[in-house]
Amino acid sequence: MGKLEDTLAKGVEDGNIPHAIVCATNKDGSFTYQHAVGKAHYPDHKPIQDDAIFALASQTKLLTTIAALHVVDQGLFGLDDDVCEKLPELAKQPILKGFDDNDKPVLTERKNGITLRQLLTHSAGATYDSMNPHLAKFHAQQGLVPGSGPTVVERFGIPLIYEPGESWAYSGSIDWAGKLVERLTDSTLDECFKQLFAPLGVTSITFWPDRNPKLKDEVLGIVVRTPEGKLVPNTEPTLNTGSTDCFGGHGGFSTMNDYLKVQHSILANDRKLLKPETVEMMFQPQLPAAGKRDLMAFMASPMGAYVIGEWKPRLDLDWGLGGVLLMQDDEGRRKKGSLSWGGMTNPFWLIDRAAGLALTFGTQVFPPGDKGTEAMISAAEYGVYEMAGVKF
Repeated sequence: MGKLEDTLAKGVEDGNIPHAIVCATNKDGSFTYQHAVGKAHYPDHKPIQDDAIFALASQTKLLTTIAALHVVDQGLFGLDDDVCEKLPELAKQPILKGFDDNDKPVLTERKNGITLRQLLTHSAGATYDSMNPHLAKFHAQQGLVPGSGPTVVERFGIPLIYEPGESWAYSGSIDWAGKLVERLTDSTLDECFKQLFAPLGVTSITFWPDRNPKLKDEVLGIVVRTPEGKLVPNTEPTLNTGSTDCFGGHGGFSTMNDYLKVQHSILANDRKLLKPETVEMMFQPQLPAAGKRDLMAFMASPMGAYVIGEWKPRLDLDWGLGGVLLMQDDEGRRKKGSLSWGGMTNPFWLIDRAAGLALTFGTQVFPPGDKGTEAMISAAEYGVYEMAGVKF
């Protein structure tokens, strides 16, 4: 085995990860890499297979962003059009400013419109209720459970926390973008994905693997890191438990190989998914100064520890269309202009156009930002860049 394979095998042996699949390719396809290691349903001994199905969690956001941009390319909606007519449930939400001296919520009416671009860049005024103490308190007063609800409208029909366009906060706004796509196309996001990604030979991307006899038995088990550092099978509800909607921010499933096919199409800018100029726009910084400031503050805060993969302190970042955008080189990997993100169960993806490289790392470990997994992701990145012969 090679150096990376040895490192990943040792990672499984030492309990850093239960399993992993690493897939990578370069722009012209002259370099490809795929390696699977570990156990499909930890701690059972059945080895993971190349066609294993991963819960993508927030890796779904890239796919939904591409679907939304495809709708823009078709002329059905503008990136800077106001979404409020199509998404009245979002439009009616007030802004939660805090609480008065009597502990009553201070709610104000939204003044700005909400655009599709803002939804795709987490600058639409929303945030995850579990990430904001005011929203958590607001829900507690109403007897509601944060992060619950079977549909996008029920789960994310919650107050905003700032005027749209005037800040940045990680959020379920891409779930709303997925709902917009559904209403514009009069179809489910699952159907949109199947049609959009079919020209790439993609067959596994879905929101409902349990409904497909070819996929349901290949879905991996999720593993949890205990406070003592051990890995144990998950027994708790997941992000997708009870969902009846296609959650474009976290609900997708896929093999890593199919996910890489989507990444490669964007890397090669092959016109199979989006117009060339639309792909170019994905890799351009999208945030105003205040939004960039708040993104950088988020990454430097304790919440930044939950972001998947290793992120060096004070690395200059912005947000593109689909993921976080590196504004400087991270030497040995991720050149300036790279687009990247991950998901709650610690899968990770990267598209580096300067290096001509796309990579995805699949695993199913909770909680997000798990340090054992982070070390394996870093090993995969450095190893793949070295194997691909990328020069720095």
